[in-house]
Amino acid sequence: MDSNVIELLNELPQPLAMVLAGDPNEPKRRGGMTAAWLSRVSWEPPMVAISIAPERHTYQLIKDYRCFTVNLVSKSLEDIALNVFGVLSGWDLDKFEAVGLKPTSGRAVTAPIIANSPLIVECKLVNEVPVGDHVMIVGEVVDAYKGSDEVPLIYYRDIVVTVK
Repeated sequence: MDSNVIELLNELPQPLAMVLAGDPNEPKRRGGMTAAWLSRVSWEPPMVAISIAPERHTYQLIKDYRCFTVNLVSKSLEDIALNVFGVLSGWDLDKFEAVGLKPTSGRAVTAPIIANSPLIVECKLVNEVPVGDHVMIVGEVVDAYKGSDEVPLIYYRDIVVTVK
């Protein structure tokens, strides 16, 4: 692949979010990852899509529980999003415990949420499509709400920025 293509794809701004799945109350059966590849894909019914590598622990949890949450990242969540959920493997440790974060249960799905996330989107898995080295996960939005009034972060050109 031409490295210029990859550089140019970094010009696409993306919301920064943590995608969480599993049983919020069961440390060995919960997890999550930081994702920048996500998008709304349908108005009716409302749906979002995320892109995830199939070897990820979070992918297995989404398949097992058939649901997930999208939790937008604010400045107060940036460090744990980038340095724990973005780099450590859920196969090896409980990321919530590693950062002292108590996950809360979703309102409509069996998946963790981060209660102080600027936006929390709860989804039921409806489809998955292999796309290159990732799998696109499509979820129907069954609930969405604000957890805080903080401003969500955007991933742009390999940096994280706040949009005001």
